[in-house]
Amino acid sequence: MKAVLCAALFCLGAGVVHANDTEVARTWEAAQVWLPGTVNATSIEALDEGEPPRAVVLYAHGCDGLSRITTVTARFLADAGHLVVAPDSFARQDKPVSCNAAQQRGGLHRGVLRWRQQEMQYALAQLREKDELRDVPIVLMGHSEGGITVATMAAPDAAMRVIEGWTCHAGWPEYRGLNAPKGQPALALVGEEDPWFRLPVLSGDCGAFMEGETQVSRVYSEPDHLGDKHWLSADKEVQDLILDFIDVHLPAGDAHGE
Repeated sequence: MKAVLCAALFCLGAGVVHANDTEVARTWEAAQVWLPGTVNATSIEALDEGEPPRAVVLYAHGCDGLSRITTVTARFLADAGHLVVAPDSFARQDKPVSCNAAQQRGGLHRGVLRWRQQEMQYALAQLREKDELRDVPIVLMGHSEGGITVATMAAPDAAMRVIEGWTCHAGWPEYRGLNAPKGQPALALVGEEDPWFRLPVLSGDCGAFMEGETQVSRVYSEPDHLGDKHWLSADKEVQDLILDFIDVHLPAGDAHGE
């Protein structure tokens, strides 16, 4: 699968869509898109030429932007028949630094979470307006800062959430917890010794906020080789776990592409 740019103007203000909000519009204009089973697609519109995807995965990248993590993640999801769309938060002209990846330190721009939620909310609205995707379930997935975004954003009608590299614990209240309603499937993945979460206020896992059997927290502990990792889905077994979770919780008739 190849990542391609998908152009479409849209925007979102402080929780409300505004046609003149070009900053949020840029994040969609620069979104990377992977089409299932298609090598040389140029936009989502190419879906008209083939079978509809099994699901749309709306992906939120980490604090350092679209990266190899995004590409590897999108490829294993697209190979399984899913459409992957990853808005680019760094397409904004005004983008304060929110982390120092080299030092594994976040929290440098508290307001970034609201920005990321706005970007994802508008992308979600844009996807739902496409006729060819009208009946396709939408999966929210994110890594690190993107995982925080997916955990905390309001999206009661999403098919499910996959949260990677986040504990759901924080000192800032808007960062804490899981905003998935009871019954909405959610899978959270975290290494117990993840170096990004050394502070006591960040320790724990999303299981503390989950309800019901469809919400699952998977904590990797040493001596497991993933116990101190921040990027977990580089591992084939974790990829399979994510794909199996999506399969099991797709609406009836979609799990096997029917």
